[in-house]
Amino acid sequence: MNFSQLPALTLTAALAFGATAAQAVEVTGGSVGLSYSAFTEDTDLTRLGLEGSVEFGFTRNLGLQIDTGYSDFGVSGVNTHSLGLHGIYHLDEATSFGAFYTEEDIEGFDLDIYGLEVGHEANGWNFEGYIAQGEVMDTEGNMLGFKARHELANDMGLTGSYDRVDSSGVEVSRVAVRLDRDVAQSTNLFVEVGSAKAEGAAGNISDPFVGLGGTINFGAARGATFDVRNLSRLVPGL
Repeated sequence: MNFSQLPALTLTAALAFGATAAQAVEVTGGSVGLSYSAFTEDTDLTRLGLEGSVEFGFTRNLGLQIDTGYSDFGVSGVNTHSLGLHGIYHLDEATSFGAFYTEEDIEGFDLDIYGLEVGHEANGWNFEGYIAQGEVMDTEGNMLGFKARHELANDMGLTGSYDRVDSSGVEVSRVAVRLDRDVAQSTNLFVEVGSAKAEGAAGNISDPFVGLGGTINFGAARGATFDVRNLSRLVPGL
């Protein structure tokens, strides 16, 4: 599939879903999350993030997820806003496929991100992965990511994640390990540690970071099916 066709395909899917809305539509899940992260070697380089998602079910198999995100970076003073749309097909209770489009405003520059995603749950594991392409002005880049969460005892979970962005000869990656716990029926808190790395012609930079935050889910136990897809949430601090 040509990724350049995805915004149009996602919009077409949204219109198709809208046509069935008169028959049946319900909010099946959603979430609101707050997070904070900082580099350990320079704690002035921070990110405060707020994001939310809501998912609508039109049939047992078809859904539409809308999400939004906001990031406030420390030293740089950069603020970003994003709005995303996912067209979702639930193959069964365990596996879901999606096509998504996100428009992100980064200090007046519009970044368009479009891609494909998949999620699967089995035997206490929750897997999610995506591939995407981003465009800002005349520059294009590729994105991909994967995460796996394993349910532990005492309402706890352990997640490993990896994300990478490759654009104009510069590769930026993020790897993290997160420990979370359900502190109430719909509230989950987490702490994470990780490393962010940038590689390019000017050399390589790799710095560790720490983060913490929480999520409130509603509807389905997992909230919305997929994560918010934007660039800012992959940057621990600026």
